[in-house]
Amino acid sequence: MSKKKKFSSKDFLSQFETCPQLAYDFSKDEILVETKRFLEFIGYKIVDPPGMDQLELKPNFYGIREVQDKKFKIAGLLIKDMTEATETIAPLDTLKSQLGEDVDFVMAVPPVNERYLIDFMCEDNYRLYKKIQQERYMLWLINPDELSVWCAFGAPRDKFIQEYFKFQGGIDRLMQMPYRREAKQIRKDFWKDEE
Repeated sequence: MSKKKKFSSKDFLSQFETCPQLAYDFSKDEILVETKRFLEFIGYKIVDPPGMDQLELKPNFYGIREVQDKKFKIAGLLIKDMTEATETIAPLDTLKSQLGEDVDFVMAVPPVNERYLIDFMCEDNYRLYKKIQQERYMLWLINPDELSVWCAFGAPRDKFIQEYFKFQGGIDRLMQMPYRREAKQIRKDFWKDEE
């Protein structure tokens, strides 16, 4: 009788390839057109921010929605992929200092593989994730083909927008679960147990 080798979870995981960063490849122009279309669809007027000529850094988009006595403002920068996200935090900080605390700030990116996005946010002890949370920034995944926007991280002050996102809630919920640990540490613990 031949003895079969036990198939371990380590064998199973070794069959997977690393996932690509982008699920789709769209230009910044395509992302900008869809972002503006989305904002206008839900009632925002796309305008120049106050003092546009004097701004050190100009947002890629800026919109205002007025409801009774409230005024909601949103501004954002476009990024091609998640490797630009870390470099976009400093410009968002600059925009925030120029436009004020009462504006919602967005990084708009083409759709990214969710697994890759979670791993990216977990790097360097959750540095990017913590910064996004602390500053109340948002990361939107924009898909021009599907005419959809998903707020993967953060949340707008204007709760009306949430009704129009592709999914209700973002990846934030996964990041806040009690069993969630840094992905690299999970893999390290897993491989150690299999040896």
